[in-house]
Amino acid sequence: MNTADEKNRISVDDEIYLLENRFENPKEIFKKICSIIKTHNHSEKLNVCDVGCATGEFLYYFKNIFPNHDVFGYDISDSMIQIAKKMIPEGTFFVGNVNSKQFSSKTSFDIVTMTGVLSIFDDPQTSIINCLSLVKKNGLVIISGIFNPNPIDVILRYRSPESTDLDLKTGWNVHSCHTIEKIIKQIAPKAKLSWHNFEMPFEIKQTSDPMRTWTVKIDNKFSLVNGASQICHMKILELRL
Repeated sequence: MNTADEKNRISVDDEIYLLENRFENPKEIFKKICSIIKTHNHSEKLNVCDVGCATGEFLYYFKNIFPNHDVFGYDISDSMIQIAKKMIPEGTFFVGNVNSKQFSSKTSFDIVTMTGVLSIFDDPQTSIINCLSLVKKNGLVIISGIFNPNPIDVILRYRSPESTDLDLKTGWNVHSCHTIEKIIKQIAPKAKLSWHNFEMPFEIKQTSDPMRTWTVKIDNKFSLVNGASQICHMKILELRL
């Protein structure tokens, strides 16, 4: 993703996250991620980092479930980081681009999460390398988003009604599970990987924004779709280094 695409994506994210307050109505996938973390029986105090934390919604929910853990967050948007600092004053937040080869951290973490980030980038490799560089030995990494169960990567650009020919938006790329596993095995060949499917437990109505997902019934299950005619296969990758 080039600089223009990154600025475009920051603008799109800011339009969503800065105008909505979703702290008291956590996403269902946040609940699923925390249920996975609970299975590892983390009773001692740990430090947890959310990469691409936006306004800190996940960490806000996480602190309600695991109040004793220390939380950290990275995001490319300074505006969103400022909200995260306000909402979680005990947390530590940094402005940083996980898709940059210059990305680095002086701190390593017991648990690293990254939710809905990889679909922003055409090539997920740099982001995965940086994400894994943050975790301690024997640490836990959880990456969630839309992934293709078939071995095909889809790079998407879309045009909304107000767009011009040169104003194509990004953010809905679908990398395959095969590609993600291949990258991780090159970086951390001894890592233990497992995929969790995620299904919405209830119906979501379509809104006026065609690129906000809603649900349709497929095989008697609530499946997420968007205005780009995508069926969004939400998955969670659990990775133990």
